[in-house]
Amino acid sequence: MKNGLSPRMSKSTLAILAITVVMLSGLANAAFSVEPGNSIQSAIDAANPGQIIEVQNGTFYERINVTKTLTLKGVGKPIIDAGGIGSAITISANGSTLLGFAATGSGKDANDAGIKVLSHGNIIKDNAAIKNNNYGIVLYHVDKNTVFLNTVTENKNGGILLIHSNNNQVWGNYASMNGNGISMQTSRGNTINANNLTRNKMGINISNINFSDSITAKGKAVSIKYVSSSLSTTYNIDRNSTSSSPGSNLLYQNYLQDNDQNAFDDGYNQWDNNKAGNHYSNYDAREQGCKDRNRDGICDVGFSIAGGHNVDRLPQASQNAILSYRSTELAGAELKMEQRTYLPDSDVNVEYVAPGNFSGWVGVMGTDQASGSGRAGRRDMALSYQSLAGSSGMLKLKAPADKGSYILRMYNITSGEEMTSLNFNVAIPTIMAAPASVNTCELITINYTGAPGYENDWIAMYESGSTDTRYISRQYLDGKENGTVILEAPDTGSYNFRIFENDSYTRLATSNNVEAKTRNGTKVVVSSTHVAPGGTVTVTYWGAPPEGTGIIGMYGMNRPDKFPLGKRSIGSKNCGRITWQLPYDPGQYDFRMFRSDITDINQGAYQLLGQSNVVTVS
Repeated sequence: MKNGLSPRMSKSTLAILAITVVMLSGLANAAFSVEPGNSIQSAIDAANPGQIIEVQNGTFYERINVTKTLTLKGVGKPIIDAGGIGSAITISANGSTLLGFAATGSGKDANDAGIKVLSHGNIIKDNAAIKNNNYGIVLYHVDKNTVFLNTVTENKNGGILLIHSNNNQVWGNYASMNGNGISMQTSRGNTINANNLTRNKMGINISNINFSDSITAKGKAVSIKYVSSSLSTTYNIDRNSTSSSPGSNLLYQNYLQDNDQNAFDDGYNQWDNNKAGNHYSNYDAREQGCKDRNRDGICDVGFSIAGGHNVDRLPQASQNAILSYRSTELAGAELKMEQRTYLPDSDVNVEYVAPGNFSGWVGVMGTDQASGSGRAGRRDMALSYQSLAGSSGMLKLKAPADKGSYILRMYNITSGEEMTSLNFNVAIPTIMAAPASVNTCELITINYTGAPGYENDWIAMYESGSTDTRYISRQYLDGKENGTVILEAPDTGSYNFRIFENDSYTRLATSNNVEAKTRNGTKVVVSSTHVAPGGTVTVTYWGAPPEGTGIIGMYGMNRPDKFPLGKRSIGSKNCGRITWQLPYDPGQYDFRMFRSDITDINQGAYQLLGQSNVVTVS
């Protein structure tokens, strides 16, 4: 025997004694310290509830279970390796804290995870769950946990999973290269926000599989299985609700980037907090359908979440949702402007980015001037120019006096090398309406040229002689400098059309007048003669009864007037338009206008006023 110890004393006994010594010496701060080579689980078993266990940096080949309320604090990110069996870390006691660990090597079973939470009110912060064979972090039938600032990567089935878990906070986590980034199964009242989910097979995946366990539908019958009141919870899943109900999950300001699919939800959850939604890499730019006209960082139109009826009403927009004209070339040199066409002699505002340690200038050139270095790079060849001051900034150049196409070019002042270029035009806007005379409800074609190219340039219809603020209808041009707009003459009278700059009342041009008169007689016209099953058409009608008893019905060819496939009242206005969905059944259909003394033409009191052309569905 040496130092009072038996040579046959086991390593586990030595470990317990070592922990005991630490306990006795550290009672003042109620903390343990576990070094590599010792057992974390032994420290947990020996600790009293409420104590702190500090685990030093190293790799621990064990599976630990926190069975009492403790704080486990990793120093230097110690690794808990489950060795391919079970879960690396299990939190079984309520109110525990897990801080600063790396969990890896969990088993493949459905209940295995790097970090598995089986209790309530815990804090899971600043941990890493890496290369687990199932999920990185799992919350199972638990409530009111906070999971934040964790990293979950390369876990086979997913990063963070909530199963039958309610009212938890999951925020600020990073999930990459997992099956699912964050997924929820039959979980309610959770807040999922500010998580970074990138390069997963699925970014966020929400499924409500519990309904199949309790509700069975067959035909028109619905069977609801009995669940005792002690096991049941009532949730509000009103699909028409505009705010988060107690039963829905709230998701906002999550960053979903480059996942195979960014989001899926087959339930009824809220994907914004009424102030901000989430960022989707497949819906943040103009070419993806996201436009940000008012520059508030929010797409103008919501994003539909795959899987059900959910809509993120406030999806976050990138800079690519704002229309701009730019060119990036050598060493990151860039020129950018928000309009493409300028009035003669007007200011040309240009934003630039230049390479580091660069001296240069930007000039206005004719498109017929040679590009490249050498003589082309001389400032005396430019129509106007301005030297660069710093690596980025704004330039104010002058548009030429003559209409035509021009080009901005950035040059290196020392070598004369051309760094980048960007085309623009000089033009005087024009607008022309045709035909000069129409019937009410007929379409007027407005051709325009020379619009500045701002996203919010617009054309409006006016009664002749009215002020610019009293328009009848208007349409944005979406950055098109030249094009066509179609508007409708609403009533008899004289009209003109005006083009304005960038959502302002800066008028650029006014069209000729168009006279609209009332069409005599009755007529019904369908816009298309051939549509796909379920396709839509526009039905235009003239000669509606002034007493407001007009009705239009849709019919299969040769179908009696008394038996419409659908009908709509048209009111007392002489003419109008209706968008109508055709049946999915192939065939030929027409539309008929009636005067009726009662609202239901099936009762027989009707008079045929007009019948449309035929539409074929095939």
